[in-house]
Amino acid sequence: MAAATAPPAPSPREAVLADAPSTGLCLPADLAMAARVAPAPELVRPAHVGGAVAFADLVRSGALVRVRGDVAVRPTTPLTPAVRAASLGHLVPERTVIGGLSAAWVHCGTPVPPTVEVIHPLGVHRPPPLSGRAPRQSALLHSETARLGGVLVTTVERTALDLACLHDQRSSTPVLHALATRCGLDVDAVLHALDLRSRRTGRPRAQRVLGLLAERLREASAGDGPGPRLP
Repeated sequence: MAAATAPPAPSPREAVLADAPSTGLCLPADLAMAARVAPAPELVRPAHVGGAVAFADLVRSGALVRVRGDVAVRPTTPLTPAVRAASLGHLVPERTVIGGLSAAWVHCGTPVPPTVEVIHPLGVHRPPPLSGRAPRQSALLHSETARLGGVLVTTVERTALDLACLHDQRSSTPVLHALATRCGLDVDAVLHALDLRSRRTGRPRAQRVLGLLAERLREASAGDGPGPRLP
């Protein structure tokens, strides 16, 4: 009668795993697989990567894409209005609103202004002085603000109205044109809103600038139409 063959001895890993339920032991690889890792931040700052020098090197090499200043994202992260707005969050106190050229940058990526324009509506305390922030007070309707990236920003139409009223034609026209072509700005709606604000500072200039913009957009639209038929 043939002797019974003994089963093969378990490997060290199998032996440890077999005892794990009773002893609570796990291999290092198993511990690594079970470890909880905090999600990486969407907005990357120098403190996340070891300092300003490392941050600049990562941007230079293309491993990070700069949003503005010392804020960047990974190359796979789209530079959306919400991302741009979130990058300004530390400069925008609660109940205040990003406006003017800063809001235009948030909406359609126009050139980054050197300071962030922050509007404090009537009844809201003026933000304390802070480098990189330029506060101003203005009356704002609730419908003239939108929340993007966790902060309030003036809508495209209200942004255009402020730009046309508060900035000279040379600096405001390219930004207004970008708002119209990239963000679908309704220039006629802005002109109508301006008509309802008879005492708004800069109103005559704004009407002229917006009227010229509306005319230019109509001409461009007509030029895109079908050409004349050949006989």
